[in-house]
Amino acid sequence: MLIPSEDGKSVELIESASLRAHEDILGFIARNRGRHGCIIAVNAPIMVENVGGRRPCDAMLDEHFSSHHIDEYQVNTVNASHPRTMGRAMMRMGFDPNPMGEGDRVVETYNQATQIMLFDLERPVRLKSGPVGARKDAVARFRETLHEKLGEALPVLLDSPQLEELIEADLPSSNGSRVGALEERLEATLCAYTAAFLDMRGPEDCAFLGDLRDGYVLLPTTRMPAVAE
Repeated sequence: MLIPSEDGKSVELIESASLRAHEDILGFIARNRGRHGCIIAVNAPIMVENVGGRRPCDAMLDEHFSSHHIDEYQVNTVNASHPRTMGRAMMRMGFDPNPMGEGDRVVETYNQATQIMLFDLERPVRLKSGPVGARKDAVARFRETLHEKLGEALPVLLDSPQLEELIEADLPSSNGSRVGALEERLEATLCAYTAAFLDMRGPEDCAFLGDLRDGYVLLPTTRMPAVAE
């Protein structure tokens, strides 16, 4: 969970957890949503109505990012039942799926494409893939890149004890389950940054692939906005 600064130029990680059960995730959201509205970014499909094939926004992702070797996105009600259920539960809690709205919102994003946009990479760093040794190497690259690139972005991701815990977590002594928890918390940090990006820079600085009927993916565009001449 990130909170913004009063000047609108930085954010700080104040809470991070690795949760799996529906009730644990929804409970975390209920405890931390606050009174003044919050935005949740989900690295999974939350609006899915097609029973087969893929959504139009999945095809758009492939069109825009296939040259960057992101994993193919093929989403339907069969293979996305878990996140779709979670998305509907959050909407019942009062989270608006429209990123143009105000107050509590929940939006779908895709971290691999976000890496391309924010980190200036030719291809994303893949987490949760391969043997444990390779995953540790990927985690090391991902967290170093996240710390470096978002430390020079708008909003700036400030150093905090919670971020330091993720950046300095001991990888050599970690087993597979500890690496998995760290992967999830790092991915959640990038999702939270996407939510903060939408909140602080507005929808006009985001890419919106798809629509509210068939599903969409929201992505931040550039680390720093264009400077007017």
